[in-house]
Amino acid sequence: MKKKLLFAGITVLFVVVMTTAYYAFSRQHSIEFLSGSDLSSPDLLKDTAAILYFSTTANQDMNRDGLSFTVFVDQAGNTKMLKMKGLELGTIFATKESFFLADRGHIYLADSDGTKTFAMLPEEHTGELMAYSEKDNLFYAIYNSGFMEDGGYRANIRFGNANGFNTNHIPHYLQMSGKADGNLLMVIGVDDGISLQKMPLQKDVQPEEIVSLGPIGERIGLASILKEGDYYYLLMADTEKLTSDVYRIHEKTKEIVTFPLTTYKDIKEYIIRLPYNLRNAATIHDGTLYYVDGIGDVYTLTPETGEVHIAFSLQGASQGQMKMSEQIYFRDGKLHFFRYHESSDTHSIDTYDITTGKLLSELPIKGLDEMYHYAQLKHKRLSSYDLIVR
Repeated sequence: MKKKLLFAGITVLFVVVMTTAYYAFSRQHSIEFLSGSDLSSPDLLKDTAAILYFSTTANQDMNRDGLSFTVFVDQAGNTKMLKMKGLELGTIFATKESFFLADRGHIYLADSDGTKTFAMLPEEHTGELMAYSEKDNLFYAIYNSGFMEDGGYRANIRFGNANGFNTNHIPHYLQMSGKADGNLLMVIGVDDGISLQKMPLQKDVQPEEIVSLGPIGERIGLASILKEGDYYYLLMADTEKLTSDVYRIHEKTKEIVTFPLTTYKDIKEYIIRLPYNLRNAATIHDGTLYYVDGIGDVYTLTPETGEVHIAFSLQGASQGQMKMSEQIYFRDGKLHFFRYHESSDTHSIDTYDITTGKLLSELPIKGLDEMYHYAQLKHKRLSSYDLIVR
């Protein structure tokens, strides 16, 4: 009898312990998502200091069950999240007064007047970039959309505002893209080579060639197309030569000058050094070009002299191929680095002075564990795809 009572007591104690642990774990990982109407909350619009975007990859969305999250971060590192459908390589855009977001089949536009959600067809699977034209009061979302029935390829451009959105098509794959002077910049395949072209961010306007770049070979873009003054800047790697270069192109004379950036010892090093985000990897500040590779080395190029060197390195940057939780963002002479701290199992946004390489601040980000846990319960894996610091 005593053994039965002892066994019963142990069983009850085990159940109590497990039940307590379950509910404690559930509370620890409980998560509340924003609704669409919450996006236009004055507090969210005012207090958001940074925005992160995470999504499943396109192959995890084959059954249309992919996930993406837009994470709004306040100045104390607290987070609020909007759960959406998946969009690999998706981007986000924000002004001081509005948020412009997208997933596979929707556009979300929020400001102090409210939130508008637009269902969009065709659905997209691979994002490229977002932009806004003050001249036309139009938001733009550009996608590498895929092959058409006739075997050709096209990129789609969703454009509009609170009154509605439409879609235009570019019959090309965007090898690289960027935006400057109210234009969409792009490198596309033309005949047997590639071409740098521009297109005003307006509806029903055809691209205009700036200059031919010759046969594409094994070249691949490493960053967004940049422009300063009369010059365009393209960062491209050659996977056959295992080199990367900066192309400086004069807008009027079409002269192309090539600056060697780096040489890779083998294909493994090339892959490891691929940037965290091919659209946010470079900027031009005070006449100097800055480029951040996939292990956190910050390169500088002075175009007048052609001098290239590694100015500084980001602290705590991972040194491997998998870069699931790292993004950078340039703003006003600062480099913001979202990263994962392996030693403490936490995330932060670290801010550097771009000219001195000095680490200015670290902002711990709270609440991401709950997002990752939610995705894990759905048998999904998230990648970080974009970062904005307001």
